[in-house]
This record gives sequence, structure tokens and C-alpha cells, in this order.
Amino acid sequence: MSARSARDPSPFRSGLVHSALGAFTLTFVLGSAGSAMHVFGNADAGSPTVRMALFDEAPEDAPQLNPRLPGYQQALGFAQATQSEPTSQADEPDLGVEYRDARQVSVAATTNNTPKGIRINGRTVMPGQTYSQVSQIQVASAAPVETAPTVSENSPLARYARPFENPEGKPTVSIIVGGLGTNPSRTLAAINELPPEVTLSFVPTTDNLRGWVRRARRAGHEVLIELPMEPYDYGRQRPHPQVMKADYSAAENTERLASLLALTPGYVGVMNYMGDKFATKSEAVDPVLAALSDKGLAMFEDGRLRRSEFDTSARKANLAFGKATAWIDARPGADEISQQLLLLETAALEQGGALGTGMPFPVTFDILKEWLPTLEGKGIALAPASHYAKQSLTAGQIRQAQLDPQG
Repeated sequence: MSARSARDPSPFRSGLVHSALGAFTLTFVLGSAGSAMHVFGNADAGSPTVRMALFDEAPEDAPQLNPRLPGYQQALGFAQATQSEPTSQADEPDLGVEYRDARQVSVAATTNNTPKGIRINGRTVMPGQTYSQVSQIQVASAAPVETAPTVSENSPLARYARPFENPEGKPTVSIIVGGLGTNPSRTLAAINELPPEVTLSFVPTTDNLRGWVRRARRAGHEVLIELPMEPYDYGRQRPHPQVMKADYSAAENTERLASLLALTPGYVGVMNYMGDKFATKSEAVDPVLAALSDKGLAMFEDGRLRRSEFDTSARKANLAFGKATAWIDARPGADEISQQLLLLETAALEQGGALGTGMPFPVTFDILKEWLPTLEGKGIALAPASHYAKQSLTAGQIRQAQLDPQG
């Protein structure tokens, strides 16, 4: 009789056998599934896909002017009139550029060379004169009344500015939200949630820039394009391939300006993007601002520059210009933003008008949506940025106050 001792199976060998069987089963299942997808699947479904949340043509449900503050209903016609891009070449102001889709613009922009003077006690004092000299003139014809320069009807500043009336002469506050286009969700929030009087500024690297501009204008906003300019740390920061530089010739900078302006129609003006080095060189700034004036555009300074020749150059070029009184979200916190808005109110009441710039931060939108409806009760009118810039072309120019962006 053979004595066979009962032996338990080896745990190590059992583990190896089960692991091998599991790996084989998983490989078989995945291989079968992959083969089935390869044979029966849709190859197009696995290809890279780009989904655009925008539209080139106005759909039936395009956003309309949303009346959130008093006075919006009177301006409803502005949003309805801009629901589609002009199709006639004669409808576009002439900027002297060829847009990227090769559309030609043919209406010549007119320039106004009317001598500039200032009104003092009902008398016009021309450059080189004093008020006492003018007041001593006895012959009425010896002191002709000069009119302030006006904006050409065919200029972008006239064509694309949001209508605004202030018959009571209230102090005004204007807001520009810049840096738009790179973040679609925040850009949509700016377009749809902020009042139409808020001006929107888009970066030139925005995908489908023309579509964004159309959508903003359909909602009633006026639009700016940001011009990349050379910062001091240009070696580390490169704002755009067409950045304008302080040491470039006037021809090179104006050529780059034309390239940026050709990205899309529909804007009332431009605003600097960076440029703390470029803005300090008058020989670089003067030709660019002169070109902007010839094209009938407005220019805005975003309030972040410590030193700038923009203001002086704009006066020489007779350019509609607005320098931001405050960068409201330099510190993007609720308390800091509220403090800057309070200072903006004070500047408006003291100076007659104030301009604030901000970025598309959610906290900025939340504070603005609460603060803007309170302006009417404080005797302040919310005005588009174009209105603020146009004041620089009149004798009763708004004095520009600069607030510390750091509070």
C-alpha cells in the first residue's frame, strides 16, 4: 500500500497561474474590442475636432440689447442696426488698410484742419493770443469765432460709437473691460452680462476676432482693439509678432499698425497693450498717433503706464484721446475694486468725467454689476468710452486725473 501524503498546492505557483490567466483574458477582451472598433467604428469620430461657440452670421436668436438700466430702451435701435456687417464697400470707413478677407474699403476719411482755440467768457482765444488782447479788439470781425474740431461722419469713431446723450450735463463715468477674446467664457460674460455702455477691448491674437466683434456690437457694446507695444522686459515678454517698438522707424511702426488694424472692422478706436517702454519715446509715439488721427480712430491709455507721451502726442495730432483715471482691478479683490470705483466716482464729480479700465475677472464683473446701477442715484451718467475721448476734441475738455492703481 502506497503511502501518499496529502500536499497543499504551492501559493506561489497558484498566484502565477491566476495572474497569467487574468492577463490573457484582459488582453483578449481589449484586443477583441479594439479590432471591432477598427472594423466597425467611424474613423471621423476619432479625428481632431474644433467646435466653435461663435457664429459668423447673425442667428435668429442673436442676443439683443438687454435693458438693465434706465435709458436703454431709447438706444435699442443701435443694437438692431448693427446686427449684420455692412455688405457695401461704401458703408465701411476708410482706414487705409486691406482687411484680411480682402474686402476693400473706399470711403475717404476726411480730416479737419480747423485752427484750434479755447473759449474764455464767450471769446475765442487763438494760439499766441492772450484774453486781454482779444477783449480789447473793438471790431467784431477782428475776432472770428472758431468752432471746435468735430468728428468726421465717415470715421470709425462716428460710425461705430454707441449713441449717448447727456442733456442735463451730468458727470460721466466710462468703463473699459480689456483683455477679451482669449477666454471664451469670460468674454461671453462681458458681452452678455455687462451693460451696453461698457466698452469692450479685444486682444489682437483672439481666434475669430471678427466674430467676437460682431457679437459684442450686436449686444450694443462699442469695441476697441488693443495695440501691442514694447515693454521694458521685451526679451522675456513678446506681446505679439507685430509689436511696435521704440527703436523702430516710423515707417516700420505704422506698417505694423496697419497690419493690426486690418484684423477686423467695427471698432471705434484702440488701446495700448503693455508699452511702458514704447510710450516714453515721443519720436516713436508721434507717427503712430498721427496715423490713428488720420484714420478717424480714438486712442485710450489703460492707466498702467507710469510715464507716457500719449497725452501730449494726441493733442499735437488732434486725436480723440482718453487716459484712464484708474485701473480698477490692479488688485483683483472685492474690497480693492470697490475702493477704486469709489475714487472713480469722486473723480467724475470733481472733474466732470472719469474713465476706468479693468480685466475680465469674475470678481470684477460681480462688483460692476452691483455698482453700475447705483450711479444714476448719485447724479452720475454711465457713458461709453468714446464719449470720454471725444471731450479731448472740445474746448471744454475733461480734466484727466490719475489715481494710484495700487490704491
